[in-house]
Amino acid sequence: MTATSEALEAAGDKVLLFDTHGHSRTGNELLESVGKVAGALHDAGLSERAIGYWYTNSIAAFEAALAIEWVGGTRVPVDPGAAVTEAQAIWSAAGVMGRISDAAHAKGIPVDVIHDDDTPAHGAARGPLKSVPSQRTYLLYPRAVQSGELLAVPISYGNWEATMMLNTALYRSGAYGPGFGEDECFLTVQQLMHGTGLVGSFPFLRMGLAQYVFEQFDADHVLDLIEDGSITSTMMVTAMVERLADKLDERPRSLGNLRRLLYGGAPMPAERLQHVSALMPDVLVQIYGRLEGGWPLAVLDQQAHAAIAQGDPRVTSCGQPVAGLELALRSGGEVAVRSAMVVDEFADPDGWCGLGDVGMLDDGHLYLRGRLDRMINTGYHVYPSEIEAVIREIDEVDDVLVHGEPDPKWGERVVAVVASGEADAVALKARLDAHVRSRLAAYKAPRKYVVVNQLPAT
Repeated sequence: MTATSEALEAAGDKVLLFDTHGHSRTGNELLESVGKVAGALHDAGLSERAIGYWYTNSIAAFEAALAIEWVGGTRVPVDPGAAVTEAQAIWSAAGVMGRISDAAHAKGIPVDVIHDDDTPAHGAARGPLKSVPSQRTYLLYPRAVQSGELLAVPISYGNWEATMMLNTALYRSGAYGPGFGEDECFLTVQQLMHGTGLVGSFPFLRMGLAQYVFEQFDADHVLDLIEDGSITSTMMVTAMVERLADKLDERPRSLGNLRRLLYGGAPMPAERLQHVSALMPDVLVQIYGRLEGGWPLAVLDQQAHAAIAQGDPRVTSCGQPVAGLELALRSGGEVAVRSAMVVDEFADPDGWCGLGDVGMLDDGHLYLRGRLDRMINTGYHVYPSEIEAVIREIDEVDDVLVHGEPDPKWGERVVAVVASGEADAVALKARLDAHVRSRLAAYKAPRKYVVVNQLPAT
């Protein structure tokens, strides 16, 4: 038994997952359904293999992810908004041996197992493997494909276990906010393959606590659910929190029984954070982390947000380092961490992992001051070279430079400066945007194209 399967068994007839379509699963029902999906993966010869995974948020998405774990496999997810060509490129570069998806994504690419609420997989039921090597990759999180090579973070079974243990401890200890109890209900609204899976969605399953699954983020619908009193906890990227704040500016609403709203992925401008903190008193918790180093590594708690609402200078801090892990600044200010969450492939021989973020520590708080590489942080990590390679596929493009620029809502936005002799810049921009969106996930598409005769000297 795994820790999660034990929690499902202990939950018994308690409903743990429910969604907007009226579907639900008790602990016992999840044990049965995950077992059948695991059986289907095993029957397809995918036990202990790398398995492509393509899902929009759903109960079935949880079941498929757990089933991959139960057969000792490696989950290789693709963002639900990705283009088919991007999914193919990721899975080819990752060397996946098979694929599982919902029926909607199976229309675009052949899959070995289709599993969703309307077409459930029906393999011979299997329980989880008794043991899996801790160093085996649990989640191969793709960041980009460049020249056929996959840039990804191989989170091991051991890393995953350490992350689950840390986050459950942070909830239960009150570090994520006071009042944590057995009446908790988590809202999964960010897509499951991203940060919510690490810090909320799967930790809540492991604790045997209820969870509401949203297919896609919609600020009005989220606020309706929160105001109804159904939700006590959730996790979002910064841009989602700002959209909620925009709606609250339009019409103040009750936050119901919400006790904690974790957010992260990108910084919020100081004045904006002060305003948002005042709009959402006593619930905001900022978390800082990196997939290669662990989630979270620092926490800016509710007390700090209350102070920020009153003008506290910690407005630009990403919080205090989490107890139980080692965090330090290298020469040049690079943030480095050492813990059981650190991915071996990114660690030095002494176990330390440099994160590429430049920071400073002041009065026990961590402040970030930029990056050592060209990565753009829109709430998701975007790598310019991947986008540049796709844009260069257009014949009219002579050269291109992709960079990030400050954005009041997204932290940073992607900008492509394109060198071209094409006279009709408007038509070229439209072709570029359509081409990029046909090849990459929407969050990677530039939000602005600038057409010039020649790139500026760098």
